[in-house]
Amino acid sequence: MAPRKAPETQPTRRSGRIEAAKVVQQAILDEQNRVKKPKRFRRPQQRKGCRLLNQLPGEIRNMIWHYAVVQGTITVTSSGPGEPALLKTSKHIRRETQSIYYRANEFRVEIIDYDGAALTPFARQRNHNSDPKSSCKILMLGDPSWSNLMRWCKDISQTWCALVPVLEQKRARCSCGRHPDDPDDDVAEGMFRIAMELRWKVGWATVEKVLEGAHQALIARSDDWA
Repeated sequence: MAPRKAPETQPTRRSGRIEAAKVVQQAILDEQNRVKKPKRFRRPQQRKGCRLLNQLPGEIRNMIWHYAVVQGTITVTSSGPGEPALLKTSKHIRRETQSIYYRANEFRVEIIDYDGAALTPFARQRNHNSDPKSSCKILMLGDPSWSNLMRWCKDISQTWCALVPVLEQKRARCSCGRHPDDPDDDVAEGMFRIAMELRWKVGWATVEKVLEGAHQALIARSDDWA
């Protein structure tokens, strides 16, 4: 006698809901797997230098670069002007022109509201590509700003190539000539020297506490420093 086949069980409502939930969940996973990851940013390859220029002798190329990048006196602020476009043409041209640009030009750096930290990138490039004989005059302009001054001191205490004004380049206190130096700049210069002496020896939190005494002296002279 042949075995009897068991009758097929009909799915219940609960099992049907479970199966439907599994189908929905699988559809969500499939959709997530199809989402493409954003492409990584890749810097576009710079063009190789002009073959005609590369075939010229180095002395002639230097004469061309000198004519192209030497502009006399260049006024530098936190908003520009930035390096010439020629320095961004290719790595080869940048290597040959960068030192000419920073050594042969005279820079007039204007620091507005004691925001010297904004010009740290310029100072880094100039210190790397110039020599002590190159001309760079720093002018202090604008109004007092303790937050900007502290940011500037922080850069000086943490990097060797921060922008530091020279004593002889401070602004005059008045037009009569009897008061050659601005007292605010004298205090700022003392803060710069402290930051340079403590560079890499202690953390910024310690340097900040040391410089806080100068803040009280500046506030006593002018409420603009508060």
